[in-house]
Amino acid sequence: MRSAYRVLAYIIAIEVVVQAAAIAYALAGLSKWVSDGGTLDKAAMESEDTTFTGVVGFIVHGINGQMLIPLLAVILLIISFFAKIPGGAKWAGLILLLVVIQVLLGLFSSGIPQLAILHGANALALFAAAVYAGRRVGAHSQVPAEPQNA
Repeated sequence: MRSAYRVLAYIIAIEVVVQAAAIAYALAGLSKWVSDGGTLDKAAMESEDTTFTGVVGFIVHGINGQMLIPLLAVILLIISFFAKIPGGAKWAGLILLLVVIQVLLGLFSSGIPQLAILHGANALALFAAAVYAGRRVGAHSQVPAEPQNA
């Protein structure tokens, strides 16, 4: 269970990197599309036919952020209760909390664009917490040797 905890924590951190890469790809593709004469308006945003290089980045960002990462965070929390890692459940709970905040910030930032700043900052906090949680497993799995009586 300790290995599963560590792997899941690192996968969550990797997924945060995937999220950043996906949205960067999407926005770069959208920018090029507009520069090449594409028009972005409400009709284009709601159309299933609007395609440009990078549109898949928006899809990956949405599916990853609203479904995959939350699922991984819930599984990490469940595993944390069986992994017997000191503080493991606390860190898994924090990761889940950061994921919930991240999803809410993402959803509400379309109505309040200033929330996107917090969305980006929270992503960094989530990445750091996931890496730290994964690294803690190795630090707590090494049992110190008992002193030898001479």
